[in-house]
Amino acid sequence: MLETVVKPEYRPTLPTLLRPLRPWQRWGIVALLVLPLVVGAWVATGGAREAETQVVIREPIAFNLAYGPRLTRVDDQSTALRLEQRRGDLFIQSFAVKPLTLPPYEGTPAGALPLTATEYERELERTYDDFTLVREGRTRINQNPGYEIIFRAKLEDRTLYGRHILLVPAVDEDENLVLDAQREGVIIEMAATPVSGTPNAESTGNVGALKKPLRTFRFGTERSGGAES
Repeated sequence: MLETVVKPEYRPTLPTLLRPLRPWQRWGIVALLVLPLVVGAWVATGGAREAETQVVIREPIAFNLAYGPRLTRVDDQSTALRLEQRRGDLFIQSFAVKPLTLPPYEGTPAGALPLTATEYERELERTYDDFTLVREGRTRINQNPGYEIIFRAKLEDRTLYGRHILLVPAVDEDENLVLDAQREGVIIEMAATPVSGTPNAESTGNVGALKKPLRTFRFGTERSGGAES
C-alpha cells in the first residue's frame, strides 16, 4: 500500500528490497541504517556527561564548585582548594582558589579591584619566568565582580598560559552599604599548558577541564544561580 504513493523514480523502496530476506536479516540491515542517526543525535545533544565531583569549602571563605574526572584534588596548604591534572610528573593544568582580603578603600569593591591587581601583577612578574601580560581588565563570574590578569610565561622550557581572577561576592547596588564593608573574596588561579588543549592564554578557563570549575564557581555553600556547562 505504501508503494502506491511512491513515485516510480524512487522505486524500489526499502520494504521492497528487504522483503525477500529473512526477518533477522531485515532487522540487521535496519539497525545498521538507524545506528548512525542515533549516534548523531547523541553527539548533537552533548553525549554522555562527564562524571563530576562537587566540593564545598567553608573556611576561610565559603564557596563551592564542581570539577570533572581529569582534575584531581591535591593537598596545598597555601590554597583553600587546588585541583591539578598531571601525566606522571608532567604538569598539564591546574585550578586553585586562594583567599583574598582587599585593603581599606573608598567606593565599591569593583572599583578597588584594579588597584589591588596592580600590585598583584608585580608579584606575578616576580613569580613566573618570562612573564608576558596578554590582557587585563574587569570581568564577572556568575554575576560576581572581578578583575582578571591573563598572561603567558615559561614552565622550564614549556609554554604556560595563566589567568588569575581577583573576585569578590556581588552586592546589591541599591543598598546603602558601608563603602569598605566588602573586603573578603578569592583569587582564582588557572594555569594550563598547550598539551591540555588550551590553544592560547585567553582561552584559559574557557575550554577543557578548567571550564567546569570556573563556570560552576559560587560563593557560599548553596548551588543555586549562575551558569553551568
